[in-house]
Amino acid sequence: MKRVGIFICNFNKAEMVVKCVQAIRNQTYQNFDVYVVDNASDDGSVQLLRQTYGDTVTILQNETNLGGSGGFGRAIRTALEMDYPYFMLVDNDAFLDKYAVEELHKYMEQHSDVGICGAETLYLQEPSKIQDLGGKIDYAHFQWGGIIGGMMELSGSTVLECDYVASCSVMARTSAVRVFGGFPEENFIYWDDIEWCTKCWRAGYKVIVNGKAKTLHDMSGAGKKNMFLCYYSNRNRYKFFTKYLPKERLEEFFLYITEEFLSQNYGALHKRMYGSVFTQWNALDDFMHGVTGAAADGQIVPYTDDQDRLAGAIKQWNRILVYMPEHTQLYYSVLSSLLRYIMGHNENAEVMTVFTLEEGMESEYDMVFQLCEHVTKVKENIIPRVYVDKWRNMILDEKDYLYFSNYETVLENFRNMYRPLYQERIRELRGQED
Repeated sequence: MKRVGIFICNFNKAEMVVKCVQAIRNQTYQNFDVYVVDNASDDGSVQLLRQTYGDTVTILQNETNLGGSGGFGRAIRTALEMDYPYFMLVDNDAFLDKYAVEELHKYMEQHSDVGICGAETLYLQEPSKIQDLGGKIDYAHFQWGGIIGGMMELSGSTVLECDYVASCSVMARTSAVRVFGGFPEENFIYWDDIEWCTKCWRAGYKVIVNGKAKTLHDMSGAGKKNMFLCYYSNRNRYKFFTKYLPKERLEEFFLYITEEFLSQNYGALHKRMYGSVFTQWNALDDFMHGVTGAAADGQIVPYTDDQDRLAGAIKQWNRILVYMPEHTQLYYSVLSSLLRYIMGHNENAEVMTVFTLEEGMESEYDMVFQLCEHVTKVKENIIPRVYVDKWRNMILDEKDYLYFSNYETVLENFRNMYRPLYQERIRELRGQED
């Protein structure tokens, strides 16, 4: 019986998963078995694995694509059945440094209070840059984030206790997992590792990221245009906080996510950014209706760029006035966004920024912008002067003003529509005591 079972989850990345296995075979520590859980790939992944590695790799084939959550869920159940002392979960686009398994196993052996231990994750495209070194859950603002990320790799050995570690390269103690359980397979993908680690430390075991163990991870597909990520990360975030927040904060969370969605998408809808708007709305609506697992067809809408109503006009403007009514960091961020936009369309434009509008000044310019925190918060019609916020939402005419000034009424109706459904989700996720 080997000490470690290493499980790779794969879907349609034939060449990459073969390289992933090879990185594991190159480890300094060799007391492990290798498994690939394949989510019904149709790109020849299984055939290429068998051709390359024969029976040295055990392939567990799912009949349908169960996502990373379902794939790793099967991996965990198999690890428990096989009774490995430890097991690892590895993404098919993660490539372990040759010391990774040795360092993770050594740390787990020396620290019996640790339930989950992850590797430091570096960008595949920029190996000297940290992608993830431990994660934290921001319960105050209902978000998640890396503790250390986006910076150059740290020298020395960094070990951090944290809220969660990314499941792209993580080792778990089998005896501990028998106590706190496996993945939330209904997620399909995203927030599954966060909930798994949350269950771990709530059961009294530590979650650790060990900088001596390193892995390279491909993140080339991430970005604001990735609507797949947008849908699942939002839908499953709503579920996580509804499930784990203190009871007394659930109403606060409901108010937060409804305003978060509407404030982010009210202007985007006006700019016809239908892809991101409807994908996020579908994520929220599916959560409210208790939808889990793989998204239904049509729920993830391809990204669409905004309808830019000013691009052509800016090229004709020689002089532009920008009025900044508040001398604050927030307004400077709006100014920075607007200046980049203007110069991107007319680098020869003369732009003047002022804190006070003097009488008659506006008539000297082709266009006058007034900065604001967000166009949904405006209370005064200043047309022909144009309100603009950081996200380049603008009030250009009377129709725009009517649309944005109606925001509070729309928000109230939006909340009234979803409040009964949210109460149902609370009962479903937390039981009758809540």
